[in-house]
Amino acid sequence: MTRAGVHALGISKSFKQEGPLTVLHNVDLEAAPGEFVSIVGPSGCGKSTLCNIISGVVRPDAGRVTIDNEDAVGRVGLVGYMPQKDLLLPWRTVLDNVVLGLEVAGVPRHKARAQAAPLFKVFGLEGFESSYPYSLSGGMRQRAAFMRTAMSKKNTLILDEPFGALDALTRSSMQEWLLDVWAKLEQTIILVTHDVEEAVLLSDRVYMMSSRPGEIRAELVIDLPRPRSYELLGDPKFVAIKLDILRRLRMTNDAVAGTT
Repeated sequence: MTRAGVHALGISKSFKQEGPLTVLHNVDLEAAPGEFVSIVGPSGCGKSTLCNIISGVVRPDAGRVTIDNEDAVGRVGLVGYMPQKDLLLPWRTVLDNVVLGLEVAGVPRHKARAQAAPLFKVFGLEGFESSYPYSLSGGMRQRAAFMRTAMSKKNTLILDEPFGALDALTRSSMQEWLLDVWAKLEQTIILVTHDVEEAVLLSDRVYMMSSRPGEIRAELVIDLPRPRSYELLGDPKFVAIKLDILRRLRMTNDAVAGTT
């Protein structure tokens, strides 16, 4: 498959409740091959719905999505998708959890296990192949969930607030770990987060969404050198970018509030 990245154009989506609830309105987004893109915005602005649409789980009311030049609307399996919860199966070992996607795709278990074995060191899980999820820390569970997503061998990975439930210290170490793994995998990543600092640290570009109905109100290239580490958080340029994004988000949401 030729790598052409992700292109979402004119995405709109409403859900029926007591009346129609518009969640997304005319959203455009793209992620180039090998690029790390983040989507930030307030809770309830439609970030997760956009992920579900790009991954094919939910169909939009309007708009189109292509992934590596293929029509992706309503088609699952074109991307690797990691939702907010790790969803590890408690009765399967870590090894058998991370190969689950390969098994579903028809790869025999013994072959899937052989493919996964060399990656346990890369994902910081060496020695825990035979462990069960209950014995893992929160950070280790997230690494296992990400390894399962990466094992799908898709060009594009979508991560929906993967570190949102972790404590600050674990979260910071996981962010640095993700940067290292991404550099090795060379896959396109679309990250959904409400943490502006996380978005700036990890991303090549950041999309900023308004409150519901979610719209893309701004897009910013993160002009910071790589490789990056947590020490970058104190850099004046980093701080300036973070404050700029926070200002843009606040202006957008204040403007939305003023029209309601």
